[in-house]
Amino acid sequence: MGKTKTKSKARRRIVKAMIELLKTASFDEITIKQICAESGVHRSTFYAQFEDKYQLFDVLTTYHMGRYEKLILYTSNVIDSYPLEEAKTRIIKTFRLLFKYIQRHQTFFTTIIVTQPQLKAIHQYLQFTHDAYEKLLNQLPQLQQSNYFINYTIGGELALIYSWLMEGCQESPDVMAQILYSNIVKMGR
Repeated sequence: MGKTKTKSKARRRIVKAMIELLKTASFDEITIKQICAESGVHRSTFYAQFEDKYQLFDVLTTYHMGRYEKLILYTSNVIDSYPLEEAKTRIIKTFRLLFKYIQRHQTFFTTIIVTQPQLKAIHQYLQFTHDAYEKLLNQLPQLQQSNYFINYTIGGELALIYSWLMEGCQESPDVMAQILYSNIVKMGR
């Protein structure tokens, strides 16, 4: 059990080091040597955990996109599970959690969305969001051209998150949740 704990600690330190380095350098500029120096681990320890920095970044991206997928899928299930007024409240709470999560991991999200856009991660985001909104709309009265509406809405949501990150997350997650809610779930569409 001791070895597993030590490996896990080393892995966490490596991940934290990568995130710290992303605050001051682009992903392409970061070297394994820098990651090891920042995390205080030997290169052999790094390579015991990850093949290279790309796999490390993939692990980070997969983790965060998995968390996002769970949040957005919960949102799509809310309409079916609760009366309308309670559903609205729960959707706003979920959006608040989303923005709190993005703010907590601001360096990572700024990197993959703003400073060094990662197409794979953005594509996952778009796909997860599209699937959730499609499921959500299937529970509501029929909408004309729903696929275009979903794509339009997702584009606006991504632009909103992009702008918020670009400005350094100045508004609170509460404010951003309200903005997102009012732009996505407008009645009478």
